[in-house]
Amino acid sequence: MNITILEEHEMMEESSFWQLVETTRAQAIAKPRPKSRDIIDVHIETLTAALEKLAPAEVAGFAARFTELSGRAYRWDLWGAAYWMGGGCGDDGFTDFRATLISLGEKAYAAALADPDSLADTIDAPDMPYMQSEGFQYVAGRVYRKRTGDDMPVDTFPSGPKEPIGEKWDFDDEEETAERLPRIVKKLPEMGD
Repeated sequence: MNITILEEHEMMEESSFWQLVETTRAQAIAKPRPKSRDIIDVHIETLTAALEKLAPAEVAGFAARFTELSGRAYRWDLWGAAYWMGGGCGDDGFTDFRATLISLGEKAYAAALADPDSLADTIDAPDMPYMQSEGFQYVAGRVYRKRTGDDMPVDTFPSGPKEPIGEKWDFDDEEETAERLPRIVKKLPEMGD
């Protein structure tokens, strides 16, 4: 494994990261697709194509920024939103949720971090992925391996919190969840799928 890449190159600038995510999301939305195909699957394809045009160090920089942003979203209030919206959400599902949240772009991500209840706006909105979709977080690693033959040097990435930030509550407690996430519970009174 080549770990010198991130020692020589820094994490991708956040503005460049978001531009890449948002451009590839717009490309995915513009592509025709059957209703049965989740938008995230098309977005994975457009992001893959964009990352394949970058140097391996830039792909690693993208992945490092992705890891950092996922760590910022490692919070109990967001986990509660993911749990209620998805009808449950374990550790892996919450990893998938944070990756999918990042796939929505800077505005949706920032809004969710400022107020997780803002995710009510994504429910039944057009071109929204299933929020616990798996795969978006693996794109950079696959491109990096294809380009270099090595695994991504994740041991050089920023480490996030070991435990979710904030106050944990019983996500199955409808009253408390409705108090914390009123808009989401109003749209999904019986929890999500």
